[in-house]
Amino acid sequence: MPETTRAAVILAAGFGSRLNAEEGYKLLAEVGGRPMIDHHLSGLHQLGVTHVVVVTGYAHQGLEDALQSVELPEGMRLQCAFNPNFEGQNGSSVLTGAAALRDASIQGPFWLTMSDHLFEPALFEDLSRFDAERPSGWQGALMIDRKLETIFDMPDATKLAMDAGAFAIGKELERFDAVDAGLFWCDEGFVDALIEARERRGDCSTSDAVRALHAASTFGFWDIGPRLWQDVDTPGARAHAERLIAGWRARQH
Repeated sequence: MPETTRAAVILAAGFGSRLNAEEGYKLLAEVGGRPMIDHHLSGLHQLGVTHVVVVTGYAHQGLEDALQSVELPEGMRLQCAFNPNFEGQNGSSVLTGAAALRDASIQGPFWLTMSDHLFEPALFEDLSRFDAERPSGWQGALMIDRKLETIFDMPDATKLAMDAGAFAIGKELERFDAVDAGLFWCDEGFVDALIEARERRGDCSTSDAVRALHAASTFGFWDIGPRLWQDVDTPGARAHAERLIAGWRARQH
């Protein structure tokens, strides 16, 4: 049986200008009475993660200082890694996070998520099966959502065409079957695919790795089923996330 994935990378290098959070950073923005970092750490702890790298960029010192006082789940360590190329595509931040894990002697695959993505807590219960059920040949995986009617801001969603014809991923797709929920599982091949894309065109994104590994039949997709999530990148999306959290909490009681 595969070992539990013990590491995670959170991408928090962007400007956060669309949300314009009074807290100054998306990762510190409070949703449901808790900063986003708390939601992330709680979910990752459920998955057995013990080492988290937060990749910083724009105005990084303030975020790094604030994260020093975050209360961590028992047995978890958090470190920050600065990406000086934070104005580029998100693949450079993934590579920064992967390098930080390597420098900390953290081996093996890692979870990857974006600082502004909020997930229904029950999703992490579902994902506790992931390591046991994933095929051994996978070098990466993406959590996808086929409940298109539940997507709050479809124009901003990264879309996937999967069910007919050639595979495609991107925000501008007109025909698609699912959307990217913003949570990845990454092994060494995922990192290698990003490096190859950066060498080829000077920059790279997670979608580059998805395309390359899918073409090599070493990438998987995990349907999140009934679980909900929200990309908290505008004031409207933040308000929608508050409503989602209220619903999740109501069902727990």
